Amino acid sequence: MGSREVTAFAVLPVVLAGIVFLPPAVYLAAVWVMALLAAWELVALFRRLAHPVPVAPTLVAVAVGLPLLWWGGLPRAGWVLAAVVLLLPLVYLLSPAPIRGAAAGMAGGVLAATYFLVAAGGMGFLRTAFADALGWKVVLAHCLTIWAGDSGAYYVGSRFGRHRLSPRVSPKKSWEGVAGGTALTLVGIAFCRTVFFPELSWTTALALAALLAVLAPLGDLVESLFKRDAGVKDSSDLIPGHGGFLDRTDSLFYAAPFVLALLLLLGVGR
Repeated sequence: MGSREVTAFAVLPVVLAGIVFLPPAVYLAAVWVMALLAAWELVALFRRLAHPVPVAPTLVAVAVGLPLLWWGGLPRAGWVLAAVVLLLPLVYLLSPAPIRGAAAGMAGGVLAATYFLVAAGGMGFLRTAFADALGWKVVLAHCLTIWAGDSGAYYVGSRFGRHRLSPRVSPKKSWEGVAGGTALTLVGIAFCRTVFFPELSWTTALALAALLAVLAPLGDLVESLFKRDAGVKDSSDLIPGHGGFLDRTDSLFYAAPFVLALLLLLGVGR
């Protein structure tokens, strides 16, 4: 058993228990911390490319923006995002930072901040946009289904992968892995629907599985694009065997706003 499996077996029970038994505020705090760490890693990747992204202002935008986003709710989310997009460039305007490189720095900072406000914000709303008895089920189904698909893609791809999915971005990912991931995604959502989420109709469950089978690998590839550009394998080494928080949250965060939109559109919880 490698460090990947050891870390997963040690941490997974704690994470699952936290999702089910702890109040929403604790869950949001955990998402907030993971988003900040992942944002710090993304900014570090940008700065590795000599893009002068302002570290502290970008992280402050995420740190302040996420609670405001969750407190204001979905109807006011646009105001928070607009404030970040319009105010972050003022860092260069009002500081003695060199003009040269300002465009790349501002673009990287705005991208990092808005990405995590949208993605991690969606991850938080998966818990709070639904009734309390339903919110933890939505989060748990989201996580377990993505983790099942990720495991299927990893182990099937490692064993049977022959045809590369995106050799330019992620040479190890294969179409065989995608097939394995899709199969385990279906198994994962069926498990969730049967064991603890009967409120989820089979039609909605299948729609959710189809969405996650596409979006989870895409989130992984988007993050791989950043790492490939920066010339690194992992975003950091903070999690033994798993890389960094950006590596571990890429699929979860990326898919969360789409899952939220789908469930609200289909009337889950009404």
